[in-house]
Amino acid sequence: MSETLRLGDELIPDHQHCINLAQPFTQALERSEDCFYSMVLCGKYLRSVLGRSGLREWSNFAKWSVEGAFEYIRKTEFPDLPSRLHCNYFYDSLPCCKLLFDYDWGEASPEEQAAIHLFEVDLQDEHPLRLDMRLYDEAYDAMSERQDVQTVLDCARRYFAGEHSADPVWELLSELPAKAVRDLTAYLKDE
Repeated sequence: MSETLRLGDELIPDHQHCINLAQPFTQALERSEDCFYSMVLCGKYLRSVLGRSGLREWSNFAKWSVEGAFEYIRKTEFPDLPSRLHCNYFYDSLPCCKLLFDYDWGEASPEEQAAIHLFEVDLQDEHPLRLDMRLYDEAYDAMSERQDVQTVLDCARRYFAGEHSADPVWELLSELPAKAVRDLTAYLKDE
């Protein structure tokens, strides 16, 4: 699913250049958990300040700190696995895509929903990494609600170890080339 991808396009990892929002959190963890926690609190403060100004979109401290923590765990404990920050994400079933569309854009305006397209892709990776997105969501909730760094790090370890929740949502990660070959957007609109 994408707002910007078009039929025939090659997918580009980190096409929105979001790595720069997560990388400082990874660097903070490389120093210490206290340094990381300080960054989290600064991010939380910045989100509040920007929220008062109506500029909150890119200040999601929970998302970027969790991405940074996941990258730290991947780099230090699972260095042979691809980085979430340098991958494209795919889903292997239409029902999963519909579930995620409803979750992410179910409350969005009709105009915002219309901007989202679903594509079948030709992925040049026969064995993409298959991981449970719900473990990432668990980490996100722990950070957003409680700034619980230990739970975030534990979820990252479980995620990259290939563990899964009771009701997994499998996301496929790959750094290899992929191309949008078929528009399936109509499936998202079916009730």
